[in-house]
Amino acid sequence: MPLQELLFALLLEPFPDLLDGLAECMGDPFGPLAVPFSGISALRAAIETDWDWALTQDFTQNENCRRFWYVSAAKLEPRLGDRFLEPGAELETPLDIARRVVALYADLPDGDGPVSTFLAQHPDHVLAVQRVAILARYPYSDIRDNLIAATCRPIDMLRCKLSFFGATKFDPKSDLWTRITLAQGAPLGDELTLEHDDWWLPVMAQ
Repeated sequence: MPLQELLFALLLEPFPDLLDGLAECMGDPFGPLAVPFSGISALRAAIETDWDWALTQDFTQNENCRRFWYVSAAKLEPRLGDRFLEPGAELETPLDIARRVVALYADLPDGDGPVSTFLAQHPDHVLAVQRVAILARYPYSDIRDNLIAATCRPIDMLRCKLSFFGATKFDPKSDLWTRITLAQGAPLGDELTLEHDDWWLPVMAQ
């Protein structure tokens, strides 16, 4: 995927007059499109198939729900807190998807029936049903890990995300953040020429 994004950039960036104006209409006002479940049985089957890893998590154990994610007021960046040692869990952002899906599964009634009727009685499960439906159609739409567990390592997700921005060199400083290199080998302003160059390829030390 990072190579695919790099190729897109190489093809698009030389033509700003054609492309810059398109940025204003690139937003998706509708969000991911997911097919509604035909009934409770279909929803239950999707959870058992796509979320079987989550069903093995015991969220009554503190270590499986120790972390909570929030947005810092200073930098508007995601941060991690300790639910049992620090204040602020009431500001938690909904990244506890695995826990929500497990709670949804536990509340599903036996047999079949309309999902809408179930959600009318359990509106707190709306987000979980949406995520189950989206994952059923888009297999890479969710990180398949317990993001609130004490063992969660944000660095793993961070390396994946930064690779989409063109990061080619990582220098992790902890489990929480990493130093990166962007456009490694790129020429400085006074070194730019009209000839094609291979600077966009990562430069590795001999």
